[in-house]
Amino acid sequence: KDGILRVVINREGTGMNLTRIQYFVEVARRENFSQAAKALYVSQPNLSKQIALMEQELGFDLFRRVGKSVHLTQAGQYLYEQFEDLPERTAQAIAHAHALSRGDMGNLSVGVLEGQDVNLSMSRALARLRKKFPEVTVELERNSFRNLRSGLDNCRFDLIITLSFEIEGRRDWAWEGLRSQRGAMAINRANPLADKPDLGLSDLRDESFVAISKDESPGGYEQLLIQCASAGFYPNIVREAGTLESLLLCVEMGLGVALIDRNTRLERNDAVRIITIPNSLRSDVVAVWQADNFNPMIRHLINELLAAGEDG
Repeated sequence: KDGILRVVINREGTGMNLTRIQYFVEVARRENFSQAAKALYVSQPNLSKQIALMEQELGFDLFRRVGKSVHLTQAGQYLYEQFEDLPERTAQAIAHAHALSRGDMGNLSVGVLEGQDVNLSMSRALARLRKKFPEVTVELERNSFRNLRSGLDNCRFDLIITLSFEIEGRRDWAWEGLRSQRGAMAINRANPLADKPDLGLSDLRDESFVAISKDESPGGYEQLLIQCASAGFYPNIVREAGTLESLLLCVEMGLGVALIDRNTRLERNDAVRIITIPNSLRSDVVAVWQADNFNPMIRHLINELLAAGEDG
């Protein structure tokens, strides 16, 4: 069937086009030109002409005429067996393609930065998305800064949710902000400085810092240095974490202070104090996709995430 289908498509507009195949199938089913013409909403003379042209194109008879009835020839019977569901499959394929172009069905692969507290907004967004587009499959995966970047570049992900310093210099990416926020400092409450009411970044000049590694997030590492420089010191970095999750764990264990964003799971940890840095660099949560990826589900999901964020 596949071989024949390719021939039909390649020869569209010559003799054996899809319309004539549809006419042939209907006549073969009913074994009556008059009934087939009524079902197809065409005149019987036009139907007979199209079948005759199809036979001429093929070079052999499809039907034997017996009075008002017609019967398939052996060759006609073979073609009918090959073509009988072709009109329906073609209509279904076109409808499916239209649905894909509208975003009514298909797949969407989403990568979410580890440690980010997006569970509530994401679950709300996905619930709304499933209600509107029940045929759409969304695949979710938490991962590191570096793996999200590479996954987006190699098309493993259609969309990633990460932090704004990750998109700098990437003209091949498009993005939209989901949550606007300043950077923050995180300090374990076992540290005596954690009890200082007006604790500021400059108070951490003599503290041990845990930083995200340069390879994992060049933008995040640079942001740490810039923030500390603006406070008048260079950070004493005692450990470079290979992932954001490792960085958060180090703060939880009291191994050092860190600069993070205000959307991590540490916000719910009573053992850690999180303080927004006034006038700091941005650490916005952003949705990012390849600028040439026109999957319509990307926009649909972003809209739902924005709506979920407004709901709190």
